[in-house]
Amino acid sequence: MTYQTYRRHLVRGAALAVLLTATGAMAQEAADANTKVEEIVVVGSQIKGAKTTAALPVTVLDNNQIAATGAVSGDDLFRSIPAMGDVFINPSNAAQTSNSTRGDVNSINLRSLGVGNTLVLLNGRRLVSHPTSQSSGTVPLLGYNANAIPTSNLERLEVLRDGAAAIYGADAVAGVVNTVLQSDFDGLTVDAQYGWAEGTHRKEYSSNIFAGRNFAEGRGNISLNGNFTWRTAQRPSDRPYTATQDLRSLFAAYPEYASSAAPDNRGNQNSFANFTVFGGPGVIRQGTTALTSAAGATHVQPNTIAGCATQIGNGLCLGTGNLATGSTANAYRYNAVQNDATTVAPEIERQNLFLNGHYDISDTLTAYGEVGFYHATSEGLTTQGTSLVAIGVPASNYWNPFGPVTFANGQANPNRLPNLTNVPAAGLPVTFTNYRFNDLGPSKVEVENYQTRFLGGLKGEKWGWNWDSALLYSKADAKDESDGIDSKKLAASLALSTPDAYNPFNGGCLDGTGGRDCTPSSKAALDAIRFRLKRHSTTTLTLADFKVSKPDLINIWGGPVGVAAGVEFRHETQQDRRDPQLDGRTPFTDPVTGLTSNSNVTGVNDTPSTKGSRDVGSAFVEFAVPLISPEMNIPLVRRIDLQLAGRFENYSDFGSVAKPKIAFAWDVVDGVRFRGSWQEGFRAPNLETTNPFAYSRTNTVTDYYRCEADLRAGRISNFSACTRGVGIRFTTAGNPNLKAEESESYSVGVVLQPTFIPEQFGRFTVTVDRWQIKQQGIVGTLGSTNAAVQDYLFRVTGSTNTNVIRAAPTADDNAFFNGTGLAPVGQILEIRDQFKNLQPQTVSGIDFGLNWTLRTENAGRFSANIDGTYMDKFSQELAPPIADLFAARDAGTINRATPLTDPGDLLKRGGKPKWKWSGTGTWRGGPVQIGASVIYTGAVLDTDLLSTVGEPWRVKPLTTVNLYAQYRFEQKGWANDTRIRVGARNIFDKDPPLSSAGFIGSLYNPYARYWYMSVSKSF
Repeated sequence: MTYQTYRRHLVRGAALAVLLTATGAMAQEAADANTKVEEIVVVGSQIKGAKTTAALPVTVLDNNQIAATGAVSGDDLFRSIPAMGDVFINPSNAAQTSNSTRGDVNSINLRSLGVGNTLVLLNGRRLVSHPTSQSSGTVPLLGYNANAIPTSNLERLEVLRDGAAAIYGADAVAGVVNTVLQSDFDGLTVDAQYGWAEGTHRKEYSSNIFAGRNFAEGRGNISLNGNFTWRTAQRPSDRPYTATQDLRSLFAAYPEYASSAAPDNRGNQNSFANFTVFGGPGVIRQGTTALTSAAGATHVQPNTIAGCATQIGNGLCLGTGNLATGSTANAYRYNAVQNDATTVAPEIERQNLFLNGHYDISDTLTAYGEVGFYHATSEGLTTQGTSLVAIGVPASNYWNPFGPVTFANGQANPNRLPNLTNVPAAGLPVTFTNYRFNDLGPSKVEVENYQTRFLGGLKGEKWGWNWDSALLYSKADAKDESDGIDSKKLAASLALSTPDAYNPFNGGCLDGTGGRDCTPSSKAALDAIRFRLKRHSTTTLTLADFKVSKPDLINIWGGPVGVAAGVEFRHETQQDRRDPQLDGRTPFTDPVTGLTSNSNVTGVNDTPSTKGSRDVGSAFVEFAVPLISPEMNIPLVRRIDLQLAGRFENYSDFGSVAKPKIAFAWDVVDGVRFRGSWQEGFRAPNLETTNPFAYSRTNTVTDYYRCEADLRAGRISNFSACTRGVGIRFTTAGNPNLKAEESESYSVGVVLQPTFIPEQFGRFTVTVDRWQIKQQGIVGTLGSTNAAVQDYLFRVTGSTNTNVIRAAPTADDNAFFNGTGLAPVGQILEIRDQFKNLQPQTVSGIDFGLNWTLRTENAGRFSANIDGTYMDKFSQELAPPIADLFAARDAGTINRATPLTDPGDLLKRGGKPKWKWSGTGTWRGGPVQIGASVIYTGAVLDTDLLSTVGEPWRVKPLTTVNLYAQYRFEQKGWANDTRIRVGARNIFDKDPPLSSAGFIGSLYNPYARYWYMSVSKSF
């Protein structure tokens, strides 16, 4: 039994043992929901007990509200918060390539400002960022891993929906997320949960142990929380919107979208290769029959479709030019999810352990510490490599139909085509492109993530000052392994004159099932070329801080002035160690073409290993100033409190910044409060974007210039039907001269706690906050799609785009453009770009909140909470090159259906809905508790899918309802202090709304109803 299998059985056994031997136990009760806002808010101020925290917009979820969401992981929990934007980094969003963030990783993104704009704290101090980046467009993003945050036995979750750079530092542009774990626990609670997504293979087992003990007569406590989770993989066949990449049938009922090719996400690279005779005489003939185009181009195809020039056996033939995947061979485009060849979500095993403790050395001095350990492994499937550049096949290759009459060993060549009139007896080499190595089977991806956290500190009180100082070291580690193809070994295999040579001429499956390969090369050939491609990334955070605060520094007319001040030093590192086959240490030269690459991995562009570090020293000061107190008896001004703060930070790599903040709370009368804040912020560019090197990524863009030729030649009926996608090399250069992204934000709002409502109707709190965030100098690039459209515009107006590198036009290209009035061009090979501080961005909206609690003597306890965010602006000013593209489309210079994402209005685009709201409700009566939550996500627009008149597809809104019921056994005996809970997320079984990609993976889960049952026992 392998270690992984043993660990899996251990997790499942622990879960099932608790399910069989206990019936459940209540965890410690949440903090009283009637607690006033200013008493439970701690994030947003460093002054202990400061009243000015009432000025800040904060969402707080206690453990009852957390339970109502049905959250198993940090990602489940954070998705339920309306102020959270899309989860860009997650296993079900976008293609999971060797350059992606893979494994048990989910990002955190307040206000949809993007990964890296939200600061995440654990017990009030920073987390280390996850070490593997993921590109948004082309900008590598580094953020925090939500799944590394313990969610079981949380005391509360606090979300400061306000910029806080002046208090906490960089990456608090959008706000702060702080998770507070329970401590001071004395006892033992064991629980287990089993859940499954209905109609899928997705199943989840988790077990949790929470143990604590007081010691030294109550002066100390140590608490341990351990969570163990195992989740099975979800397969594409589980749901109709993931079962195929060709989703056109799902849009057939919408005539204005039915003709669009956008829902057809199949690839043009399949097992039927395109070949070009290398160094040949032009047209290759068999007798008088042309087997190739004038450029020597030919391809393998099934002999059941039009285009055969000569039969080569096994139901295959050769046809001139390239395979017509846009027409006659459309059924043979590559469908990556066919027969569950990939996974929608990987199998995951996760262990999360957290130990905290404290000891009162004296009445005024306390030592405390934290030790955290997170470990997760994942296993999934993704696609095999492709031929990004022409791959040479020597004449000596056993399977080459243009090979020699006799091999070097004297054996007659059984695969040379007969009667070749202009191919020498020694044969001719060929190159093949547009090919995917499907005969290797799916690529198995294994990722192992670690995250450790060690914190030790002292806090106390002296001369009326509270002080706190700690040392923190945290490290995150990600090891990624997947199948790769060794280019040198592939070249050696292609040169063999035996049947064990790799065979790219055997085509794929003849039944049209997604371009698979039903006639693979020999096992010896496949084993000879495959290897495990490795990537190892690491980040570290070393932090030392010292903070002091005093709630009554001086007394003024309104009361005591509070103050906090502190210094912090942190050292951050990030290292991305690439495989030696990929990072330039093992270059490859194709023996046929002579082309050289720094990558020896077929289908993966070279990517250098990188590393960087920075030191950050900072100092802050904060004042809580009571301008007016109730004792002053001023009409309509019961209380006014101010928060004044400022922070200075010095970065070792790009300089210094200083940012202020001011906030106020004005109580008009008891129960009516106006509040507001204004602050400036900043975000330092991450360590990858400032590295002075260029790296390449595989990308696919549409060649819109060729789409224009297709339209003019009558090969397509409208521009939206174009299928001229092409695999390219996208090269992006780092920029050591990047500056920090600057921001300015404000919020104003009102808090109502009506005192005139009789107590028997409960306690109400209503909040409304208007907010706005402006950013400048956002790091970005023009992007490959914009560059391709720019190339389209330049060429139809007689110019060229020097950043779009094309091959020289061949005779086939000349024929393609003949009669269109457009100058012939070759295929796009590469697009080049560089990171820059680009245009400003403005985001604004309104937050709504309603909290209600009621205690009754006979009917139990009720609580309800509703939080909503209405985003009314998400805009960027058009950079001049983008503005030119919109002007050209409006003028008709380029086709009006050319897809452009308008950065002037990003609202409702992609993962940015106008409306998001959620509500939770809990009722408890005696041993019974019922909880429910509702999550609403508004409509967005799919700009990849345009109607015949250019209107984007509307992705419908989604409302999901979560519900659970639990019973706590309170009688004496073995069942005492036991709890059983049964619940469902998305109880009405609503699938995610349809988009051209099937569903939007950054907004929605790839399944509908999810059932779970849990049991816990306390001792």
